[in-house]
Amino acid sequence: MYVDESGDPGASVGASDHYILSGLIINVSDWEKCLQRLKTFRKSINDTYGLRVRTEIHTAELIRINKIKAYQKISKKNRINILKEYASQVSIIFDTSKIINICIHKQEYAGVSEFQTMAWKRLITRFDTFLKKSVKDKGIIIADDSNEIILRGLLRQMRIYNPIKSHYQSGYYNAPTDSIIEDIFYRASHNSYFIQSIDLIAHLLYRKEYPKGSLKKYNVEKQFLKFENILLKEAASGDPLGIVRH
Repeated sequence: MYVDESGDPGASVGASDHYILSGLIINVSDWEKCLQRLKTFRKSINDTYGLRVRTEIHTAELIRINKIKAYQKISKKNRINILKEYASQVSIIFDTSKIINICIHKQEYAGVSEFQTMAWKRLITRFDTFLKKSVKDKGIIIADDSNEIILRGLLRQMRIYNPIKSHYQSGYYNAPTDSIIEDIFYRASHNSYFIQSIDLIAHLLYRKEYPKGSLKKYNVEKQFLKFENILLKEAASGDPLGIVRH
């Protein structure tokens, strides 16, 4: 499962109103196929818009350039077109994959000062459940830069003790996340088309949840819905898109 975030996990003044984690689950036997499809897509973007295949696609910067100078030669309209074309291709490139989404609106959690552990615990638990019930196999997690020390300790703890609220009786039961092997692996986004893909997914979920008026003429807030047929809706049965909110 490749993981990326949108927003920040803090609650101090100036922190984002949200914290989102998205995970893209790919079967190991489909990895090479997905990579070749990603390469084909990136070549088409290069041919159409002149964005080199080695230039990182960073969704937030496609909307508003900050650091990636290569985007300066591409008009905003065409940068949004790249975003929209990428969104359209995700469910084709990753047709056998599943996406888990965790979305925390911080204002709903008065008194909470840090949201990273909360979100990651929800994501890890659902990935482990998917591995146990759907594929009956082991899995690994590959993430963009995160707090390695905190997440290493969290995953190791959850392999032993992971209390889950029971749906059938009062109280909790222990559900160790023993289908995930090793600690989390880390990959810089500029070196991984897969991390760039999950960056797109996480950011478009943010745009869906917090639509911005200046982008509505581009329908940016509607792009997340293009992923619907590969969303793991079982992750949150009470949400029509399976987005885990609580």
